[in-house]
Amino acid sequence: MIPSPVFVKYDSALFDAIHRDVPTFLPQEDHKEAITWILSIAGAITLFHLVLLQILKVWQGSKETTHATWKASYQLTNLLVNLILGCVGIYYQLFKIKSDEAILDRIVGNEHMMLFSAGQVGYQLWALPIGIIFVGETKSMIIHHVAVICVGSVSALISSGFRYFTPYFYGVIEISSVPLSVMNSFKNNPDWIEKYPGAYKNVRLVFGITFLLVRVILWTPIYWNFVSLASMLLYSSDVVSTQIILSIFILASLVLTILQYFWASKIVGALVKGGPKKKKEAKKVD
Repeated sequence: MIPSPVFVKYDSALFDAIHRDVPTFLPQEDHKEAITWILSIAGAITLFHLVLLQILKVWQGSKETTHATWKASYQLTNLLVNLILGCVGIYYQLFKIKSDEAILDRIVGNEHMMLFSAGQVGYQLWALPIGIIFVGETKSMIIHHVAVICVGSVSALISSGFRYFTPYFYGVIEISSVPLSVMNSFKNNPDWIEKYPGAYKNVRLVFGITFLLVRVILWTPIYWNFVSLASMLLYSSDVVSTQIILSIFILASLVLTILQYFWASKIVGALVKGGPKKKKEAKKVD
């Protein structure tokens, strides 16, 4: 699962060849396909969410859509999307991705895995406005949504999109958000915690373990391999447009990594204390 080798030596001939032989952007037909997938996925998630919202209104016997209804439908939609992304990502990571893949193939190619990028961008385009307008997402989560849109768009549209890494970063890690959605549902319904304290404790434990495993322990060496290669590609480029794109790519990925470690510190603190996390940020980890 972890790329080998993780620490890669700079090969000037390889990177010069990439800049010389590989165009910055994928062909126009690939762009059209990626944008079509992004809009289709965003639309499908939005439609599913709206249907779920109406179902919850009927179930609650309410004529008006309350903040609680928006929040519950938002979390359930997140659960489903994250479950799909996580399971597909795990499948690809275990059976399709080679840990000893050639360095060139980690950087370019793998256009067939563009769907991971399109899936994440479409997902975040749905989550960002809903989270801001109806749910009241934290600032850190808004930054997360924007950063994912940035990295996902680069992976989907440029030739050196590092799509080799997308099944993990856009797929596998989302499996930790499945128990998170369940845990947040408990928090939104305190009576559930009183009725099923054991279940709530176990869900918190599963969430903490899966988050630390896929977003810290495994994330760190895989991210180091990615960011070192991306930095080498940036360093060796003398094309301004490529430099700008790669700089945004690396910076957004670094922001996401810092967020993972920030949230992980809160999770470790909550697990050590053994009680529910009380700060708002801890409730919004994604």
